[in-house]
Amino acid sequence: MFKSNDILRKQTALKFSKSLNKCDGDFFLRAYMGERKMLILVGITILFVVHVSGVYWCYKNGDLIRPLVMLPPKEIPPFWHAIFVILVNDTMVRQTAMIMKCLLLMYYRNTKGCSYRRQGQMLTLVEYFLLLYRALLPAPVWYRFFLNKEYGSLFSSLTTGLYLTFKLTSVVEKIQSFFTSLRALSHEDFHYGSYATSEQVAAAGDMCAICQEKMHVPILLRCKHVFCEDCVSEWFERERTCPLCRALVKPADLRSFGDGSTSLFFQLF
Repeated sequence: MFKSNDILRKQTALKFSKSLNKCDGDFFLRAYMGERKMLILVGITILFVVHVSGVYWCYKNGDLIRPLVMLPPKEIPPFWHAIFVILVNDTMVRQTAMIMKCLLLMYYRNTKGCSYRRQGQMLTLVEYFLLLYRALLPAPVWYRFFLNKEYGSLFSSLTTGLYLTFKLTSVVEKIQSFFTSLRALSHEDFHYGSYATSEQVAAAGDMCAICQEKMHVPILLRCKHVFCEDCVSEWFERERTCPLCRALVKPADLRSFGDGSTSLFFQLF
């Protein structure tokens, strides 16, 4: 998981080659040189497909399948068995998400401008859906575990109610984040500017301050500075301010997962 996450982030950064430039004393973070290696992405995809399929085939008669569709186990699981079921499902779901991200990276293998932004939005949407689904995964298992009548009806009902209340709060927050990322995908406009007209480009000069090359699909930021769409799209994956004047031009919305990263923390409860 850790190694694949690192490889995916590096492959996401491999899109087009431009040199590292310096402007107003600040170095711009540039993409890695080179193109994406399709064989690596295909290899990760095949590896995870075989692994996920193999795990669920081996445990097809166990308690792994039911929680995937939000059904509690048939029998009350012992504590360590409940932990095992949750950890395995959590890991397999993340590997399935990595498969989806590999397919997206293969589809957007030549990312420029609008395609680069759309790729980042799609990767972010996949990750927020993953976070929502992973938050729901442990609920059926712990619901069955806490309803153990051996601890007494009052105690089991109380612990179940407390757990579901806590879980509902967490799930509502993740639902809001997911729909926010979904709305961002449906918007064609920018949150930090708009496409520049020929007059605006002429007034700003025909040279992009980031790549030091002729403007390609120029974007006019809210602070009135103009940059290439490719350059500024990559910049705003990491920053919220203008590369030149440092004015705040991008609102503080959802965290972007456009770098292809996957959350590696286990969702146990």
